[in-house]
Amino acid sequence: MPARSGEQPYAWIIVATCAVMVGMAFGGLVNISVFLKPLAAEFGWPRAQIAAAYSVVTMAAGLGGILMGYFSDRLPIRRVVIAGSLVPGAAFFLLSGIDTPAELYAYHIMMGLFGFATILVPLNNLTTFWFARNRGLAIGIVSAGGALGQGLVPFIARHLILEQGWREAYQSLGLIYFAVLLPLALLIRNPPAVSGAGDAAGAGGRNPYALPRRWLVALLCLAVVFCCTCMATPIVHVVALGSDAGLGPRESAGLLTVMMLFGVAGRILTGMMADRIGNLRAYVIVSLAQTALALWFPHVHTLAGLYALSALFGLWYAGVMTALILCAREFAPPRFSGLSIGLVAFFGWVGMALGAWQGGLFFDMDGDYVQAFLNSSIAGVINLLILGLLYLYTDPRAMRARRAMAPA
Repeated sequence: MPARSGEQPYAWIIVATCAVMVGMAFGGLVNISVFLKPLAAEFGWPRAQIAAAYSVVTMAAGLGGILMGYFSDRLPIRRVVIAGSLVPGAAFFLLSGIDTPAELYAYHIMMGLFGFATILVPLNNLTTFWFARNRGLAIGIVSAGGALGQGLVPFIARHLILEQGWREAYQSLGLIYFAVLLPLALLIRNPPAVSGAGDAAGAGGRNPYALPRRWLVALLCLAVVFCCTCMATPIVHVVALGSDAGLGPRESAGLLTVMMLFGVAGRILTGMMADRIGNLRAYVIVSLAQTALALWFPHVHTLAGLYALSALFGLWYAGVMTALILCAREFAPPRFSGLSIGLVAFFGWVGMALGAWQGGLFFDMDGDYVQAFLNSSIAGVINLLILGLLYLYTDPRAMRARRAMAPA
């Protein structure tokens, strides 16, 4: 990746393009949330077994993201993104013909490893290099595309299922992904190189922190496992939870749509907040709100209450994605921003996989979601404790206080 340039007019085209592509990727990742009950009705598979498809696709996207993040530090990414843009459409077509869980998992692995991995980490890393100022806002907009995609794609998929059946709905999604991703991939460009340009914000030469950068990235990776475990349970299971509470199919799918639409605002606001108060502080604030709100989902049973809770959760949880990318970029060792974002994203997918799987597991064990959502909030508390440790070693005021308390 060449050194970043200042804001140029094409930078905003890059932001818009990346936002739509990231939105399609995130929307595809959560497709199982609306196919869960139709597949269970068709084949009689347990919810935990079907929800594991989300765990599989996120793990595959995470593993692929590490490699693609490394390449995005060194190579033009346009060709990689073009090739990857063809994969999700093909995977959706293949999913329309599944008859076994093995096929369900195999095509989700294909979608994540060779498709979405070429979009998520490289395009987020690319965006940071197009901006010298307002980096938080730019990443917030790209992340907002992810939230919008997570809301709109499942809503469209749910409509297609009701109108066509689940097999034909997968085929229609395949056509949509071919038609949208490939033309956008042709617009991707690396930023013009600026000789001698430094990057004080992310991978600069001198380390201003009390720990080596690689240890900061390691702590961030550990924190994000628990953070995303907290996040994934509501995202993957809110549609089924709404249906269990007596909501109709469209009203249940609407819970996820509302969550993601409010997430659009949450990601942009978090980016703006990070530009003003710092990346890690913004991460702590949104993580605290996410942890508190996740606990309440099984205890709210009215349509208005579930929609209000979904909106609040979406507003706060979505900002986590913006703050994570910015923190990974800030703490990255020199010339390894893409790899650092890829590593943090991978451990985030590990957490998402755990959150989705444990939600289905504890529902199958208990017959309700109370323990599953309690577990997600406990994971959120562990995340906050690790972020507190990161704060002690990176925030200038916290480091000054530690030095003042140290014995002479």
